[in-house]
Amino acid sequence: MSTSRAHSPLKILVVEDREEDYQFLSMLLSRPQLMETYELDWAESFDEGIARLCRGRYDAGLFDYGLGVGTGMDLLRKAVAAGTDMPIILLTGVDNPNLDNEALQTGASDFLCKVGLTSVQLERAIRYARKQANTLAELRRTSHLLNSVLSFLPVAAGRIDGEGVITEARGRGLDTLALDESALVGGNAYALWPALAPQLRLAVGGAECSFTTEVVHGEARRHFDCYFRFDEVRGRGAIGFAIDVTSRVEAENESRRQARLLRSILRNLPVIAGRLDAQGRVVEAQGEGLHPRELAPRHLLGRALADLFPQGREAVALAIAGGSAGFTLGGWQGEREWSVDFFVSFDADAGSGATFFGRDLTERRRLERELLSASDTEQQRIGADLHDGLGQQLTGLACMAAALRDRLRAQMPGEAATAEMVARLANEATEQSRALARGLSPVQLEEHGLASALEDLSYQAQRLHNVECRFSLRGSLPEMDHIGSIHLYRIVQEAIHNAVRHGTAQRVRVGLVSRAGRHRLIVLDDGQGFDSAEAGRSAGRGLRLMHYRANMLGGVLAVRSCLGLGTRVVCAWTTPSSPTSPSLAPSAQPFSLDDEKR
Repeated sequence: MSTSRAHSPLKILVVEDREEDYQFLSMLLSRPQLMETYELDWAESFDEGIARLCRGRYDAGLFDYGLGVGTGMDLLRKAVAAGTDMPIILLTGVDNPNLDNEALQTGASDFLCKVGLTSVQLERAIRYARKQANTLAELRRTSHLLNSVLSFLPVAAGRIDGEGVITEARGRGLDTLALDESALVGGNAYALWPALAPQLRLAVGGAECSFTTEVVHGEARRHFDCYFRFDEVRGRGAIGFAIDVTSRVEAENESRRQARLLRSILRNLPVIAGRLDAQGRVVEAQGEGLHPRELAPRHLLGRALADLFPQGREAVALAIAGGSAGFTLGGWQGEREWSVDFFVSFDADAGSGATFFGRDLTERRRLERELLSASDTEQQRIGADLHDGLGQQLTGLACMAAALRDRLRAQMPGEAATAEMVARLANEATEQSRALARGLSPVQLEEHGLASALEDLSYQAQRLHNVECRFSLRGSLPEMDHIGSIHLYRIVQEAIHNAVRHGTAQRVRVGLVSRAGRHRLIVLDDGQGFDSAEAGRSAGRGLRLMHYRANMLGGVLAVRSCLGLGTRVVCAWTTPSSPTSPSLAPSAQPFSLDDEKR
């Protein structure tokens, strides 16, 4: 009969104080008909056996019962106490049922008599011993794993009999309910947890079931994922386990609450929200509140947001690049003008693309326009009062002072100089009041248009602030209604004011550049400048109002400045003849402080 031998020999520790018995065992395990090959390591005494156990690893051990100072049984006890997983067979010279029983109870895999022992018997004993040891080791590992799971994880495991009586219950999951095994064993699960009874009865009846349930015990309220099935080992009852998933369930409930809130907002308010991919295409959109503005999700999905709304091209590009920005859309629905604010920001969660949010501000913008218009009207009234009231009185005062001067020259020459000074100061006050009146009530704007008003504003700035201030126009004057012209006028007025008062500028250039429906109003100065990033975080009311006025035009405002290098203010907008969005990029002919008035 042919046999198959393993490539690697099994290593056997033989503890035997008689050399002839060792040679006998060596002969038995070297027979060619054996299924395995064996490598024997011989320890000649009890102490040497202990030393070998400490130093090496073996596939099995053969211990003789009689070892002089100690017995093989003693050596077996020491090996078991040391936690060895090596299978050990105890050998003796005579059969002894009492020793056999003691050896097995101590932990021996087998007990053999050397008298009449054959190679086949010894190999079979070694093979069975190794198989049993492997099985026990696997059971120990499994038991250790299960004990760790039940001891350290929020899990509870148990068993019920056919009537639902709890026969076993273990696990840390019981602690979360302030329960322990002694409080549960003997109780009826159907009565303790009526809500679980239908599922447990299914398992007892032969089925398997899994479910999530809320368990309340005293003050404790927890959620568990449960799994139960018929106890096939006992042939009755059921076994199962439950995992505490309270944190997960609470997180899911919170997520659902947030989702419901978001759905309510998107369903009931005039807003829209969505997500863009890295190319700026709308890949997700929700919210029907802006449907009247043709901004419903079905109008946006799959399309590039910047192509749909060119006004937002630069804002979208900035957001996709990692930043955030806003822009305003406007249009007409019948005879009513509408306005929608959009905000786009880099999608940090996805790591690319952007998210956007739009809200209808039509009514708010209408009220803001009315307030702004009322403010402009009030400024015009004050300007008219300055010009027609205070200005006329100052003019009258100057005339009276001049007449008094003429009379005093003949009668009191010494007092004539004082009258002359009063007349001069009155004339200067008249000029200043008229200059202020022009700033508050730009008559030139109503009578001669935007270009003339900006030129006059630049001239008055020179007179009032003693700086060089010039205006130039390139291209044709854009078609603007009166409200739009006032917005542009106030933007330039505020920019000049900031340049002179805060930037201590000596030269200011105002330019209006128009080409093919694209327009750029530019104000440059040579002042001390400021930190743009810091100013952006703490913008004053004047700067915020400039941005607002630019948005009211459907345009964008950019303020760029560096310490010591002056400031550049650019308002860009388009008129209907332009197919593209407002651009803040430099024009073909750069506008600079060195340009001469044309």
